[in-house]
Amino acid sequence: MASTTTVYFLLVTFAVLLYINSSESRLNSQKELRKKKYVKTIKTSHGAIYDCVDFYQQPAFKHPRLKNHNFYPEMRPSIIPNFTTSANGNVDMAELYYLEDGGCPRGTVPIRRLSEEDLVREAMFSKKRVYNQTNGPTVGQGTHFAILQTASSPDTPKYLGVQATFSVWNPQVKETQYSAAQITIQNGPQSLQTGWMVNPTMYKDGLTHVFIHTNVGQSNCYNVYCSGFVSVRSDLPPDVTIRGYCEPGKRPSLVFKFYIYRDQASGNWWLSLTEQNIPIGFWPANIFTNNLKNYGTYVSCGGETFSPLDYPGGYPLMGRGQYPLGILDQDAFATYFDIVNENYEVIRVNLDDTDRFEDTNKYKLITDDDNKYIFYGGYGG
Repeated sequence: MASTTTVYFLLVTFAVLLYINSSESRLNSQKELRKKKYVKTIKTSHGAIYDCVDFYQQPAFKHPRLKNHNFYPEMRPSIIPNFTTSANGNVDMAELYYLEDGGCPRGTVPIRRLSEEDLVREAMFSKKRVYNQTNGPTVGQGTHFAILQTASSPDTPKYLGVQATFSVWNPQVKETQYSAAQITIQNGPQSLQTGWMVNPTMYKDGLTHVFIHTNVGQSNCYNVYCSGFVSVRSDLPPDVTIRGYCEPGKRPSLVFKFYIYRDQASGNWWLSLTEQNIPIGFWPANIFTNNLKNYGTYVSCGGETFSPLDYPGGYPLMGRGQYPLGILDQDAFATYFDIVNENYEVIRVNLDDTDRFEDTNKYKLITDDDNKYIFYGGYGG
């Protein structure tokens, strides 16, 4: 018994030290940025402040594996997978709020200005994510999900990309909570994630934002709060706000498209957004030592929420904020859930061959009879 208690104490101590080190690293990075002279500062209509930082001084290049990089501001993918269109009579494409006044000057990228308190809170949301072949995702305490994940197979699949089109909602969540729709590609303990999120603590508003999450080695954070993700757009940061969202019973539904894919020439993993497949930035091949360096072995799609374990307000809303009914104008949904295979072909995920994971009865996920749509959501509480 004493031995078990000792082991538990050591594990808790180690976890606390990791959290402290992660927070201190983010704080030091922001302090260094503040010492530099900004070319321009942009305050958005929603109150967010972005500093225009020289491309080569963005947080990504603090990564020890990127000291001798050859990247440049005009970088774009060498080839883009032939992803399918989402255009049809049932949906309209949501738009992005481009940064005001033309964005940042050429050769610079926008970095959201954060306080020390903001960075400590962001570290609370970041979590290690490991996908188990039979039991689904294991995530940090307080994180919950309703997702579909590609099924385990005797022959290890090799995924070079993932895309999905999500209906955009604006679930009302409380401080220290978040609600998100996400796609993830992973291999072992390493994962890359994108989607939309409402997170009043991190974004300081109740709007729906794009987000990315990086979990590669020592880089474990949202957006660009740690080293690893290289931004290339001067007018679209990776935490950009989405314009508009769905309303129950109103058609057509507002949807938004997300992509993560590996550039076959460079090995970099790219993030692109919208029906026009706009490249926002990339995770350099150099930061991967194994696992995701060459391909992913699982992809997933669905809803995710977070609420601290001791939070009196309970679970936040997911999606539309109700159990799914399987009705387009009533539910949060994902469609065009596709993967890029090892031949760089875009293949629709067969939803019959996926595993469904719901870690609580607060949230549910269903699919339609034609296997075109993933409906998800929940009341929380």
